[in-house]
Amino acid sequence: MPMTRRQFLHAATGVSLLCTGTIRRSGHSDTHYLSAYTDAKGHNFISGFNQKGHFLFQTPLPDRGHAIAVSPITQDAVAIARRPGRYLIVIDTKTGQIRHRMENHAGRHFYGHGVFSQDGQWFYTTENDFTNGQGVIGVWDVQRDYQPVDTFLSHGIGPHELIMLSDGRTLAVANGGIQTHPDTGRAKLNLEQMQPSLTYLDSHQGTLLEQHCLPPVWHKNSIRHLAATPDDCICFVMQYQGPASAAPPLIGLHRKGQPVQLLYAPKAVQKSMRNYCGSVCADTSGTIFAVSSPKGGVVTFWQAKDGHFLGYSHLIDGCGIAKGQRPGTFLLSNGAGRLIRIQIGQQQLKTTLTAKKTQIHWDNHMTHIPVSSFG
Repeated sequence: MPMTRRQFLHAATGVSLLCTGTIRRSGHSDTHYLSAYTDAKGHNFISGFNQKGHFLFQTPLPDRGHAIAVSPITQDAVAIARRPGRYLIVIDTKTGQIRHRMENHAGRHFYGHGVFSQDGQWFYTTENDFTNGQGVIGVWDVQRDYQPVDTFLSHGIGPHELIMLSDGRTLAVANGGIQTHPDTGRAKLNLEQMQPSLTYLDSHQGTLLEQHCLPPVWHKNSIRHLAATPDDCICFVMQYQGPASAAPPLIGLHRKGQPVQLLYAPKAVQKSMRNYCGSVCADTSGTIFAVSSPKGGVVTFWQAKDGHFLGYSHLIDGCGIAKGQRPGTFLLSNGAGRLIRIQIGQQQLKTTLTAKKTQIHWDNHMTHIPVSSFG
């Protein structure tokens, strides 16, 4: 990315926080994860832990977090504020200590998701430019302590999650289509005019490469979250803003340059999803997608190659999903402090309660990180 990019007119300044993480070494050497949570007193944290629920650290957050992105190169992880929050917090995944804190400038807030470039030099965020009523992608220079260096259009309203494809240049963006403004809290201001889209952007130039909108009958189906296999099969999941009696597709598959494939679960399972998907994740083999529906208390599983429905599992208020160590395994979290490990076999789903922390409420997303990041 050339350094001639336009600078933000009101660039935020990164400042270090004085608070640091509370480190609790687990003594275990299995797969590790990151997630935000809220404790019984309403305090917010980001935690590093293993699949048995043993904490490695707990680091305070200034407000509720959402997703966490991990650098492919360094020990950095970035916690992004839940909409309409304005903070980015960079922590060391080995110690839990805060490296940097950034604030978005006036007129913008984050949507809770971000992603690193493959070389770890740039960090991309989905943002609401509510002053101008449009979605934008913010670009932050990691080597300059995460200073903001550029912004470009998301080519839609309400960009939520974004991911980097395997070429290291193409960003896939879930434009949810919902207009919001901090002055009206989390109110949805344009439901009749919604136009969600799955959008592909050139991360170097910010140019539009490809865009796919849903059929007009489903224009209230907000595209929110994305996951991709190593060969760039994208699974996108949706949250329907129309009548509860409708039965919209909630999951889609896509490969760049091809038509969108919309998926339906068996009728009873589809109904139990309650028109809402909260998160999506591919397993370590890239052959299975897991999709959570926290409002319905169900997690569904799908074949990546053809969208075949594989099965489902019940988990009340279950939303966070991360891949496990082995193919066909996932770790799930819910708002009641539970961690559930799921293994998908030939003819069955095996679920194991690995931990329950009654005093915490896991937030919406969970991130897998390499064990080497913890030293």
